[in-house]
Amino acid sequence: MNQFSYACPVCNGLNSLILPCPKCGHSLQDGGRVFDYLANYSPYRPIDDLKMTDGWQDYQNHLCPHQTYCEQCGYQHVTFIQEMRL
Repeated sequence: MNQFSYACPVCNGLNSLILPCPKCGHSLQDGGRVFDYLANYSPYRPIDDLKMTDGWQDYQNHLCPHQTYCEQCGYQHVTFIQEMRL
């Protein structure tokens, strides 16, 4: 069985996250990985370990959850970025 590695193109600087705010139309800002907000040591834990315990289908579907927000109207949303196979 082949085991592939996956990486988020936004976290790794290969792509930018460019999305309009659904409420006001201004650009959403990328606040980074949701995992980094969970606890003091979350940014230092293995990504796949966090994905297996966060309650989303991100590990199985190779998605990276990012906190996005609008500076104009205050809208916040978790946006899932499709990871790329290495």
